[in-house]
Amino acid sequence: MERVRVKTLKRLTGRLLTSALTAAFAFSVFPGVTTAGNLDQGVSDPIVINPKRFGSDVSVFYLGTTGAYAFGGDDRFGLTGPSGTSEVGDLDLSGTLGGVRAGWRGVLPARGGRDYVYGVELGYEFGSLSDDATNQIGGQPVTGGSEISDVFSIRLRNGLTNKSGTVLYFVSAGYVNGDVTTTSRQSSGGGSQFFESGGRRNGFSASIGVEHNLTENWSISGEYEYVQFSAENVDFGNGTSTRSTPKYRGLKLGLNYRF
Repeated sequence: MERVRVKTLKRLTGRLLTSALTAAFAFSVFPGVTTAGNLDQGVSDPIVINPKRFGSDVSVFYLGTTGAYAFGGDDRFGLTGPSGTSEVGDLDLSGTLGGVRAGWRGVLPARGGRDYVYGVELGYEFGSLSDDATNQIGGQPVTGGSEISDVFSIRLRNGLTNKSGTVLYFVSAGYVNGDVTTTSRQSSGGGSQFFESGGRRNGFSASIGVEHNLTENWSISGEYEYVQFSAENVDFGNGTSTRSTPKYRGLKLGLNYRF
């Protein structure tokens, strides 16, 4: 008789433990089911803020700021005189640029839930990129230098968004105009002379990049850019000259606000 009571107690205890575990599991996995019968307790969904799609507006204007680090610039400096041309050295133009930009873009639907984005952008970058090189010519040191600053640009930009419409992959190409200054320091006898020639110069740019929406109005961008200015013969006025061919590459970050 005692054994029967023990077995019955074990079975009852096991059933109670199983029921308790089942209820705990249901409460942890399906919390909405356990509270569905409580009419006083409201159930609300979490607030989710999604970035705006590029395709939400058929057309849009935007303003932005940029910061760039330019490197890998190239402007080979050779000094030409009465006796011919002598190599001075390669100029590795580098430096930082800050800028502002304004643009307009339109949107067209594309396949696969993506959007095709196209537009035009105006930009102005301040700061400077520069370098110089020195070599011996005829037993005398000669230094050549180049500097790029105050770059104005007009670019055409187009690309495709991802399926969610919040990331834009783009390419751009356009016209640039910048201030290019070429210098030369030449030694003769016991002294030296400094020559400088500069002015505005035209060129072109090309870039590839990505832009990501942060909110309905704000977005950030990053791009890899190549800029090349037209080649010119620079006359220093003392019977010497050089062929100037400035160009550079750079990484650019930007912040945009669209209206």
